[in-house]
Amino acid sequence: MYFPRYTGRVFATLLLTASVSPIALAADEIVIEEEITIDASDSAPAEEILIDDTGSPAIESGDIVIDEPASEQSDTIVIDDSTPAESTETEMAESSNFDIGLDKARVEYGYVYPSDSEADNTFYGHLSGSANWQPDPSWEFQAAARVDGNGQSGGESNGTFAGDYGDTFVRFRGDTTRVTLGTQTVIWGRMDEIPLSDFVSTADLSRFVLDDLEDRRRSNPVLRLESFFGAGKLDVVWLFDFRPAELPDQDSIWYPINRDSGRMLGFDPDDIPAAAVRDAEISDEETEGDGGFGARYTRAHSFADIGVTVAHVRQSTPYYRMVAPGRFEAEYQRSWNYGIDAAFEAMGATVRVEAAYFSDMPVTRTDFSYTTTEAVLWGAGVEMHPGDGDTRVNVQVIGSNLVNAPDVLDRENVYSLNGEVDVPFDRGRWRASLDFNLGLNDTDVYLNPEIAFLGWEPHELYLAVHYFDGDDDTLGGFHEDHSSINLGWRSTF
Repeated sequence: MYFPRYTGRVFATLLLTASVSPIALAADEIVIEEEITIDASDSAPAEEILIDDTGSPAIESGDIVIDEPASEQSDTIVIDDSTPAESTETEMAESSNFDIGLDKARVEYGYVYPSDSEADNTFYGHLSGSANWQPDPSWEFQAAARVDGNGQSGGESNGTFAGDYGDTFVRFRGDTTRVTLGTQTVIWGRMDEIPLSDFVSTADLSRFVLDDLEDRRRSNPVLRLESFFGAGKLDVVWLFDFRPAELPDQDSIWYPINRDSGRMLGFDPDDIPAAAVRDAEISDEETEGDGGFGARYTRAHSFADIGVTVAHVRQSTPYYRMVAPGRFEAEYQRSWNYGIDAAFEAMGATVRVEAAYFSDMPVTRTDFSYTTTEAVLWGAGVEMHPGDGDTRVNVQVIGSNLVNAPDVLDRENVYSLNGEVDVPFDRGRWRASLDFNLGLNDTDVYLNPEIAFLGWEPHELYLAVHYFDGDDDTLGGFHEDHSSINLGWRSTF
């Protein structure tokens, strides 16, 4: 069984314009006549701001110019917040914006220290960039691309170097609607880093769980309609061309089938003979056709932010079924999925709850035949800043339960405690953090302590440890020989 499943990205906009009328002045007195206009329409502005379901967008306002004449005969102070009349050429330049440049860059080296590992060292490099053109407030065109390099040495040495498209689209904005055609990264859901209603995104599994959520997703072909009305938003997508998850090389330590040890991720090695896996033929061939469709409605209420999601989609993460002795094929199961989530404030903390239902979760019977069953995923978490400081603590409980399942080799019930602790120090020049996932009903351990130097903006230098341990049929147990110490540089431009 190969998962993880993660979501939560939305775009929000607010336009604030302020104009102040000229000031009536008299000797030795200041009279300010002020008129402020606020336009908070739901239409999306030309520039997008990426936020979480519960976040708030930044607000841009006009410049404030303070002009104090040097005349000795007057004590007048003139405050001018009005926008001067602009020439036709300036209006045309501002209405047709074009930006091009790098978005992200990263280089990382990893030392895999367990002696039983199939590799001694890992290498990773990433570079991405985009060009964006907005000829007027109603239209936007973007082209984006990325290049990724992954490799390992010692034992099973291998390497890949591949280019890929990023978010490349044409978008139209109306007063209350936004239509996007092209490739996009759409992440739905509420739980931090593991959004359970993340039904329509394409997972990037080339580095397993080493990266943050947004770096574990790839763009996929989407026709998207977003409608804004009142405090609500309806988001409808059609995956007109199915894109499966991005997988590592089959000889990579992060591939979900380890032919060197004869193990499959999510299964007890005592249930599947190691010899049948070591010499197996494995096919990752994708399913042709569309990926399905989904809709998500979110609304901000006085008591909570609520989200409801419905989707009929193929899962991008492959499930490997035994089609014949010594042959496994990737299955991208189509399923009806339903999700509901909420976030609210309580005692100075943010509380998140989420649940998701899958009509067809793939499983393997004890006779090695393939079938599907119903499944329910649920989670609850709390995020806080102790003492109202900069330290951030997020703790979540996640559960996964098969419903009315036959006798299967898969884990029927999985419970875990996960989260993140971020501690900035030295006036924000450094950050110490800890990501963790701990199994509650089985031994399953993932720990990721990291220290990063942030004083060289926009660059970061970091030293991290990725530690895995656990029972044989857990994620941590499968990767217990792949614990590593990683040193890297990353930058967001």
